[in-house]
Amino acid sequence: MASTPRELAYKTLLTAEKDNSRSIDDLLSDALSHCSFPPRDKRWIMEIVYGVTRMKLQLDAWIQVAYKGRYKKAQHSVKILLRLGTFQLKHMQTTEYAAIHETVELCRRVKQAQLGKLVNAVLRKIQSLEFDQVLNTISDPVTRFSIEMSHPEWMLDTWLDRYEKASVINLCNHNNKPPQTWIRRNVLCVNQTEFEEYLNQEQIHFQRSDLLESFYKVANSGHLLSSKEFRDGWFSFQDLAAGLIAFVLDPQAGETIVDACAAPGGKMAFICELTGGQASITACDASKFRLEKVFQNIKRLNLPGIAVSQLDASIEKLPDADRILLDVPCSGTGVLGRRPDARWKRQENDSASLVEIQSKILMNSWQSLKPGGQLVYATCTLEPEENWGVIDQVLANIPDAIIETIEDEKLKPYIDERGALATLPWIHGMDGMFAVKIRKTT
Repeated sequence: MASTPRELAYKTLLTAEKDNSRSIDDLLSDALSHCSFPPRDKRWIMEIVYGVTRMKLQLDAWIQVAYKGRYKKAQHSVKILLRLGTFQLKHMQTTEYAAIHETVELCRRVKQAQLGKLVNAVLRKIQSLEFDQVLNTISDPVTRFSIEMSHPEWMLDTWLDRYEKASVINLCNHNNKPPQTWIRRNVLCVNQTEFEEYLNQEQIHFQRSDLLESFYKVANSGHLLSSKEFRDGWFSFQDLAAGLIAFVLDPQAGETIVDACAAPGGKMAFICELTGGQASITACDASKFRLEKVFQNIKRLNLPGIAVSQLDASIEKLPDADRILLDVPCSGTGVLGRRPDARWKRQENDSASLVEIQSKILMNSWQSLKPGGQLVYATCTLEPEENWGVIDQVLANIPDAIIETIEDEKLKPYIDERGALATLPWIHGMDGMFAVKIRKTT
């Protein structure tokens, strides 16, 4: 067990550095659930762990200038200690003395006392460096831009082919900030007045959404996750853009609805809430492990009328349905601010393999949509080949499919030129989501 917040942050980041099979979200959630630090310390741990993860490329550039030797070959423990200290020096309000002294002290706490002199020397040199001095050591403009934005070069090249450079900078800046926190009131459990009274009593600053009245933008929300009201199902954490996907499906009471890629179950839960708990919903996912999160959501929110099925929507028959939501696996470039490590895990050729899976899921799921029924294909990526590219390719072979423009007047600012929902993080201030409505004519 970690005895200090810095030690817990170090151990979490070290585990992530050694093994990228688990997300930093999962690692940090596990670590925080097993510690007894007060909420303030937990918020600090989250800030530094997520911050170091996001800004890793930039931090390494700082360190490389000050490090004598081949930093790329340094041990994982050295890299994590130096990144922790550098992030505190350059991105947090920690005093310079504390950032250096406490990082050197951390060396001893994590049984790396022999690294104390090295860490002290490198951080003291970084202390006196300006970022322009770091960038001026890099001659290649692409590499320089990548380090400045702390995003992979290939990702920036892809975006620069599609957007103006100013837009790419704004997108990266969005990704490099802590994400806005949204919560969704469970309308089956608590009414608006009672819920807002609760938020006021807890001194939670909130703003109700103009688009979806059960969604609230909140600040100082660190203790909500451990609250009795959360455990009792009063609310869930969900970005507004994710809520819009379920809203676009337009689920109705009495219908049979399938969420074909449901885990972890946030959109499924909102679909149930939108129908007043009066729909017959089947939540499917190929992963038994991920379905555990679906079961947890159903139980905590006390959601009626939901069946859960381990099922691969790309090859297995779905239940027949009036409406189907396909929130397909994707490259996730619309939610990089919310998933700090995803930018480092994605590869340039990922979209090609994902397009194949997405196409199979759409084609296979179409067979289970009832005549006159509606399917919503959705992703959380900005990449056009995974969005309209998949739709155009698959629907060319489906004669009974008609794309329906999303007509809701409130959503007009978020609808693209072809009638699909397309939220852009740097413009709309929410996650990047894509959703297109498709009607089955016969």
